[in-house]
Amino acid sequence: MLWTPRRDPFDSFRRAVRIVSAFSSVILVGAAISAAQLKKPAMPPWVAPEAARNVKNPIKPSPQGLKVAARLFKENCAACHAATGAGNGPLAKGLEDRPMNFTSASAMRAISDGELFWKITTGHLPMPSWAQFSDMQRWELVDYLRTLAK
Repeated sequence: MLWTPRRDPFDSFRRAVRIVSAFSSVILVGAAISAAQLKKPAMPPWVAPEAARNVKNPIKPSPQGLKVAARLFKENCAACHAATGAGNGPLAKGLEDRPMNFTSASAMRAISDGELFWKITTGHLPMPSWAQFSDMQRWELVDYLRTLAK
């Protein structure tokens, strides 16, 4: 009869522990990399240049202009800013920074027409630029936003 070496009864267990340990390490490293990739760099503050803040609105509010702007707002802005302009639209829940609340009188007093126009024009992620709107439409939007403040 041939002699066969006796197997250590814990050898299979030790091998399984090493495999599980290596697999766990791979998962932890992958999770750490994913978390680092998900962490977004802080967005710089969204401040309009002084020259933009000082621009005066050349458009006087009119019923027709406000009607056009209300439609533009509803179609393009309400998903984030809400139909009321309160900044709590259905898409706002998924945003890191809450959209501006246009119904806040104090917030609206703190921002000039020129700054609103500049922000509508330039955008700032996640808000897109609305430069495709004419200057007239963007100024009418500024006038409309002013009507939302309580």
